[in-house]
Amino acid sequence: MEPPPLVDTHCHLTVDAFASDRDTAIGRARDAGVSGCVVVALDAASAVEAAELAERHPGWAVATAGVHPTQDAVSDPAEWARVEELLASGRFRAVGETGLDDYHREVPLAAQLASLHRHVEAALAHDLPVILHCRDAFPALHAELQRYAGAPLRGVLHCFTGGEEDARRLLALGLHLGVGGVSTYKANDALRAALRGAPLERLVLETDSPWLAPQAVRGRRNEPAYVAHVAAHIAADRGLPLGKLAAATTANATKLFGLKLPT
Repeated sequence: MEPPPLVDTHCHLTVDAFASDRDTAIGRARDAGVSGCVVVALDAASAVEAAELAERHPGWAVATAGVHPTQDAVSDPAEWARVEELLASGRFRAVGETGLDDYHREVPLAAQLASLHRHVEAALAHDLPVILHCRDAFPALHAELQRYAGAPLRGVLHCFTGGEEDARRLLALGLHLGVGGVSTYKANDALRAALRGAPLERLVLETDSPWLAPQAVRGRRNEPAYVAHVAAHIAADRGLPLGKLAAATTANATKLFGLKLPT
């Protein structure tokens, strides 16, 4: 029986963890039913690499451009100028990832805030989805995003780890919730409850590989093929047939990122 078609809406295939077996990992993903993949940038250099990977795998991979909030480059005007130049090229399907991170505390929050707004405004200007990161910073993120209430904002809060109220506020802004490996961890009952209350048409699946492998393969390097574990876990948690969960989340990802998946 063929695996249901899935989309990994957030992976970092350009990082060194995939240097020795990137093509093999892509092959495993295809074999696992992953029919599309969003390769997410951490900075301008990785955005270029993501675009080149997408061009080598047309119809399967698409790329984003942005600067991760934990990167020192969020404070570098030249780095952002390069990102803007890349976005203007038309090679990218989303802006980011951007957001707020009050866990690592290596980059001042003020610099992260300024970067967040640059990214969101660029996403609106280019009519692209924005990919948002949030760690230990939901109150601040909600406060900042409120200025875009009523704007045609679209995108995804990737690796969603918030509660029911966080989900409600993000959904009200028009965003999707990215469901990844952390949702499968045994201790995360509250997270699963929040996700269970979200409409199916606003969920997308992801791995965030090479990090945060799902419970079934926890301890290994994560990779796009493992989005199948996330799909199976969430389908069971919601009491849905796997095929229905896969079809819905793949349709959501296809629409959000303008994917052209093989038929």
